[in-house]
Amino acid sequence: MEHYHNLAIELLQAIIPIRSYSYEEEERAAYLVEWLVGHGIKAERIGNNIWAKRVFDPAAPTLMMCAHIDTVQAADSYTFDPINPPLDKEKILGLGSNDDGGSLVSMITTFLYFKEKGRCPVNLLLLLSCEEERSGNGGTRMLGEFISSHADMAIIGEPTRMRATIAESGLLVLDGIATGKSAHAARAAEGENALYKAIEDIEKLRAFKFDRVSPTLGEVKLVVTQINSGKAHNVIPDNCTFVVDIRPNEYYDNHEIVSMLQREVSSTLTARNFANRSNATPKDSPLYKTAGKLEMEMITSPTCSDWISMPIPAIKIGPGDSTRSHKADEFIYKSEIANGIDKYITFVENIVL
Repeated sequence: MEHYHNLAIELLQAIIPIRSYSYEEEERAAYLVEWLVGHGIKAERIGNNIWAKRVFDPAAPTLMMCAHIDTVQAADSYTFDPINPPLDKEKILGLGSNDDGGSLVSMITTFLYFKEKGRCPVNLLLLLSCEEERSGNGGTRMLGEFISSHADMAIIGEPTRMRATIAESGLLVLDGIATGKSAHAARAAEGENALYKAIEDIEKLRAFKFDRVSPTLGEVKLVVTQINSGKAHNVIPDNCTFVVDIRPNEYYDNHEIVSMLQREVSSTLTARNFANRSNATPKDSPLYKTAGKLEMEMITSPTCSDWISMPIPAIKIGPGDSTRSHKADEFIYKSEIANGIDKYITFVENIVL
């Protein structure tokens, strides 16, 4: 197994310097296709998404292994160059090393392992997706029909410390706009301050309570993350925009949440999309049963992933730690990648069909 461990580590070190922000994955996608083909894997692209399939038994179900190739923008507080990081004996440093580089290279080498072994209890589909960090329309969101026609179930690779994530919150992003009437700041009574109206509504949203609490995902989480208003210091603003980040549980439909909140505020709330639902692994699926058989720790996740657009049963498992994601000085331990490959292989070999 050391060969596969080293191969994965070398691949991750090679792709970190290839910038791959969401919507800018072209160069990394091209590199990964070349790498796969160079190792005897027939790989194809759909936009900047990459896929490869290996059929071992036409009568067997197909397991998809999905990880994303894109990264967020680097935080300003990095203490080293995030895309040309220093070498470290125990860690791989750099942007995207933990999210989602560890899962990416571990899944690639797991796929290669079974291809070279020539035997597997399921057929395998490797999908390396783009635009995951921005929930973009060019990633798995547009691949629903492709996925459902090529696979029966999926492991979503994200940093979970190789724990089995059996449920994750959805994502609902709202754009709010409060409107008022402009006036000179010295004659404020002649205007209607949209900023003040927005602040009142934000306080209402902050105090709002969702009564239905999930035993797995807990309460619905709502946070206002952005606000913008005003053109000059001496002008009463006639509009104020703000953004609301909501993480629904399985007890609320996204349309329902928007309707509930709109009744509470005077600002207009508009959802960017309604598709990012919460998800849970069906208890009767091979994925859930296999995690139980292997006595894997089962957890839930407050963050969403490519799971939100999966038309098939899924579970989220991957090396690395989610608490390191989107932070400065990102890293993953080399031992975590080795452990990830070993446990992916064990999961596939022991899948309960």
